[in-house]
Amino acid sequence: MEQALKIAYERMGKTSPNPPVGAVIVNDGRVVATGGTGPYGSGHAEAEAIEAAGGACAGADMYVTLEPCNHFGKTPPCTAAIIRAGIARVFVAALDPNPLVSGRGVAALSKAGVEIVFMEDMAESAVDIIRPFRKYIMRGRPFIISKSAVTLDGRIAAKTGDSRWISSDYSRFLTHRLRSKVDAIIVGKNTFVTDNPSLNVRLGSFGDEVPGYFAGAAPVMLGRDNFLLKSLAVEEVLEPRDPLRVVIGLPDRTDPGCNLMADDNYLFFERREKAQRIINADRTAASLLEAGRLHLVDASSPAEEIRAVTGELARRGVMLVLLEGGGRLAGSFLDAGEIDQFLYIITPKVAGAGISPLSATGAETIAEALVLRDVSMMPVKDDLIYTGYREPYHFEMM
Repeated sequence: MEQALKIAYERMGKTSPNPPVGAVIVNDGRVVATGGTGPYGSGHAEAEAIEAAGGACAGADMYVTLEPCNHFGKTPPCTAAIIRAGIARVFVAALDPNPLVSGRGVAALSKAGVEIVFMEDMAESAVDIIRPFRKYIMRGRPFIISKSAVTLDGRIAAKTGDSRWISSDYSRFLTHRLRSKVDAIIVGKNTFVTDNPSLNVRLGSFGDEVPGYFAGAAPVMLGRDNFLLKSLAVEEVLEPRDPLRVVIGLPDRTDPGCNLMADDNYLFFERREKAQRIINADRTAASLLEAGRLHLVDASSPAEEIRAVTGELARRGVMLVLLEGGGRLAGSFLDAGEIDQFLYIITPKVAGAGISPLSATGAETIAEALVLRDVSMMPVKDDLIYTGYREPYHFEMM
């Protein structure tokens, strides 16, 4: 199952809006085939592993990170493929949160005489991979990770706005690994104008000592043993991919030579009434609309705007998002109830003044403050990565 989980992690960012799943087939104590979820519309992990195993499936065991599906979607049900292949036992780490599947896949297999073994000790690792899919399939919205590098006194920039670099090369290297696992990165208009960010994956821009640091022993994990966080530290990214780059807000003037627009993998959002004024005055903005790179939003409040953005991203198949914008943008997402995970890189620096990572409506009392669940901490050199979720993951046992 550990091997299957590694495969699922490797497929993250390549399968949306399907969940990344890993499968391993074992016969006579020997691994005979592995499989992972392919791009949307292609084969699932179980089908890929069965095809690779060929005739070695008869009487074999299958280890799969998520309950096999039992319905027709873009592909036939995996349960039927497992039964036809003659697999004797299926080890499952977690039930599928999809209402079309949840419990039905294992029930169909069991009815056909396939033995089901639920590996409770691996369930938490599996759910760290499928949390985004759970929100997407249950609520029709992407899972949002709010990432910030903060000083010890809680600032994302000095009072002048300078923020390069708060965190170390080692922490930023892991951030680039995380970028390769998400479907989209979101920043606000001010960050876009001020920083001219590329928002791509640049693992090769770090010195050899940085990836070398993570090639040694497994990281120390405090609190909950977060599989995703740990995997970022120990697993190499073999095929880095750049996520969709999203800017919320349209500047009065957009430089067509900016870093973010280096290719066609980007999208701007702006309220319709405001965008029209800018489009009339800026040729680049007009061309963005014509090319489908500007999506107009109808909203009467910041919260409505954020929900309109996340709804449109979900419609485009975006399942996992990294929010890297400034404090005002993060605050708007928090007020809209759209942040699912906070990932803060806390550094041994004290700014004394500066910009907060969150500028939201805020709680009236500490008792009303949002309490994070499933909290994990991982030291990275002198930095500390601290992460927690808005909600605990409730999953059913078989």
